[in-house]
Amino acid sequence: MGKDARDAKHELLELDDPLKQRDTRPPASDVQATEVETPTLIPQFDPAAYAEESDIRERMPTLTDDDALESARLRSLPSYLPPARAPASTRPGPLTAEPEDSVAEVDMDEADLDVLPDDEQVAILRARLAPLTRVPALARPMTELGPLLEDPKTAYVLGFVDGILPLETIIEVTGLPELDTLRVLDRMLHHGVLVFTTPPPGRSRRPSR
Repeated sequence: MGKDARDAKHELLELDDPLKQRDTRPPASDVQATEVETPTLIPQFDPAAYAEESDIRERMPTLTDDDALESARLRSLPSYLPPARAPASTRPGPLTAEPEDSVAEVDMDEADLDVLPDDEQVAILRARLAPLTRVPALARPMTELGPLLEDPKTAYVLGFVDGILPLETIIEVTGLPELDTLRVLDRMLHHGVLVFTTPPPGRSRRPSR
């Protein structure tokens, strides 16, 4: 029993001594033999195939027109849509512009009227004074009109305004060009010299020439 105890103690001391520990690792030659070498893949370069592909790329068509490139780019955009056309009219007959309101011409002042042809001036003045069946009268005596009577034609035309003759009759009997008479009547109406009354019964007949 004593010998077995001494042998066990001796073995424990040998295990604690690093100099007496046995190297259990395998030899380096064995480790190198067990390693698996991984081969390195090197892509093969074929000059003939590369030259052939380069020749094909050079012969491929390309767009060199800037306008064509821009047009193609715009067409590729999802927001690029052609402008919507106006809906066709369902009204029957040809589409013609409606005439402008003639009120704008009726409201023209005398300076603007002078640049128009005489027949157009007559038409506008007649529209202003219409209806010509109305009977004008003086709002105040001619002696109070002052500078408005400096034009001889004005005083002459106002001499026919007696509260009996309608406008259409005055235009005919003055003996002046129709345009001149219409201008005087229109101007006096604008200044408030003329007012319209209803002729007495039996006094609306046109005077004989």
